[in-house]
Amino acid sequence: MATVIYRCPVGAPGECPSSATRGYCQVHMFQQLERHDPAEDVPPAGAPAATPADTPVDAAPVDASSAGPRSAIDPEAATRPARPAQPQQNRHRQQDQQQQGQQYQDRRPQPRPARPPAVRLALLVAGVLLPVRAEHRRGGGGLAIGRDEPDCAAIPGLAGLDQLSRHHARLRWIDGALYVEDLRSTNGTFVDGRRIEEPTRIGPGRRLRFALDLDVQVVEIDEFGAPR
Repeated sequence: MATVIYRCPVGAPGECPSSATRGYCQVHMFQQLERHDPAEDVPPAGAPAATPADTPVDAAPVDASSAGPRSAIDPEAATRPARPAQPQQNRHRQQDQQQQGQQYQDRRPQPRPARPPAVRLALLVAGVLLPVRAEHRRGGGGLAIGRDEPDCAAIPGLAGLDQLSRHHARLRWIDGALYVEDLRSTNGTFVDGRRIEEPTRIGPGRRLRFALDLDVQVVEIDEFGAPR
């Protein structure tokens, strides 16, 4: 049975090495080898044998070690087309993965800073505690002071305090702090003995006076409404 070989169809005789498997020429890298029957190379009977003079002068044996990256160590290397390296694409892919990871971290819920515990304050008026409504309550919380204010209805003898205006002052929260504001009363509002002209911050231990009739102390209370 005759052995079939594959050789380059464009190379000169002896220029390109043949192969026992179909693949690509080692000299012409992108030229596919074609099937060839060695019986065709046998001269017919009576034909003169080839002499050294018939061999081309520039024909030289090809060294397999200089045939490029496909070496004889891997017999199947000649049948596989070379795959160009893609370092640029790999670098871009890594950058995209890093960006996606950063975006995922940005979307994760961040812990909120802990809010300080809410301070509960009240006014101590003639032995009566008037709690100041919390800031989150309807209308912003706070407390209204005056003879006609429902917040002061529990104060004994309120109707007889003629120096106190009907709508005298107001306590309100601003950014978690309590302020007292005079509502253009006739006899004024005082903090620690000094008359105020604009909203003034107050806290536990401060003493207020509304007109000449109503002395008040600011105290802190617990969650049950009792003074601390």
